[in-house]
Amino acid sequence: MSGLERVALLLTLIERLCEVMAREADCVRRMAVDRIDELQREKRALAEAYEKELAAFRRQPELVAGLSLETRRELEQAMRRLQAASRRNADLLLAAKSVTERLLRRVTEALAEEPRVVPPPPARGGRVVAVSFDRSI
Repeated sequence: MSGLERVALLLTLIERLCEVMAREADCVRRMAVDRIDELQREKRALAEAYEKELAAFRRQPELVAGLSLETRRELEQAMRRLQAASRRNADLLLAAKSVTERLLRRVTEALAEEPRVVPPPPARGGRVVAVSFDRSI
């Protein structure tokens, strides 16, 4: 594979990875958790392909040397975009994890405060418990 072909493949993988991370971030913000597993599988496959191609590219320094300065800059800028997108993605996922853990902790604490012996429910129904959820992170 020529240097330009390898750069084109790397740029495509970078673009697709950034797109998947943007879709994943949107799903997290909208709490559309049903799609996140699929996106993470796609992100993992793209990241593995990117790492493999980047390692192959780095093992052939003559390919880099044969590239124009403009092509090398374009690749470098794309790699920086990917690094920034990866950082944002990791920060967002850590924030979502933190929110989820706090929510679970609060629910657990609220349930622990409930009386151990629950009186029988009234004839027409159970009891009302106030809960509020904000779907944004």
